[in-house]
Amino acid sequence: MNSVFGFSSFPFSKSLVTATLLLGAAAPAAHAHLGYTGRDFGSFTGLSYGSSTISNQAITGNYGWADAADGVLGDSHKGRIFRFHLDNDAYVSFSFSANPTATATSVGGLIPGFSVYQGLAATAPFATSQTALPSSADHDFSDSSVAWRTAWAKDNLGVSYDYTATDGSWNALGTWKIGGDGDLPGDFSQLSTFVFKGFGVDSDKDGTATAGFRLSKGDYSVMVGGNDIANKFSTSAGSAFGVSGTITVTAVPEPTLLALATAGATLMVVFSSRNKR
Repeated sequence: MNSVFGFSSFPFSKSLVTATLLLGAAAPAAHAHLGYTGRDFGSFTGLSYGSSTISNQAITGNYGWADAADGVLGDSHKGRIFRFHLDNDAYVSFSFSANPTATATSVGGLIPGFSVYQGLAATAPFATSQTALPSSADHDFSDSSVAWRTAWAKDNLGVSYDYTATDGSWNALGTWKIGGDGDLPGDFSQLSTFVFKGFGVDSDKDGTATAGFRLSKGDYSVMVGGNDIANKFSTSAGSAFGVSGTITVTAVPEPTLLALATAGATLMVVFSSRNKR
């Protein structure tokens, strides 16, 4: 089990982009919609810090997180999105593990990776900007998402690229946007925005990925997927891999309490030294 922390966007490489575009041509696009049904860790306040576990989920394929971290965006259908809310600043630790019995059809062997974002996907009832017909939850191939992906590709890959250079909207190592069918293409202010806060990956392939962060109050999403990019072209690429997740929320010490604790520790050291003398 390895803990890995990330706080900046992925450095793009033209050679990596070229290789990934060739590989990505073999992967079919998916019109999945983002939603949190059964994946809400809950709200945490100063009176209810603790842990929350969700164990009955599965992820299609074992490569989604790695594919979204390769510098050309990834398919959000190949991950699972979770949510939680903080009423106060807090320390939050995350642990996601392979779970072969998560569902009746899921298998074991997931090599998990996850990314933490401030922000939420659009959920019903939709905001005013997303009520135009036909309305829908966010997905990679809405007109608004395609427009944003094209703009992202031109900014990050080159002016000759468009949305076809990406597999979806998901950026595992940076901030990203996604919209629904009711959002207007080109007005990116309407889109759901996920502000990147950090990541954790199972780099030693023992089935568990962990990481922890200090987060400010607000709403958060966690995208979880597989970190085995070779699985993208294997016979099990369409299999459901079971996953369980736990978050643990603890309070950030108040400055006055922290100062008292530091002063108390200093006094203990002084008294201990005097007693020894």
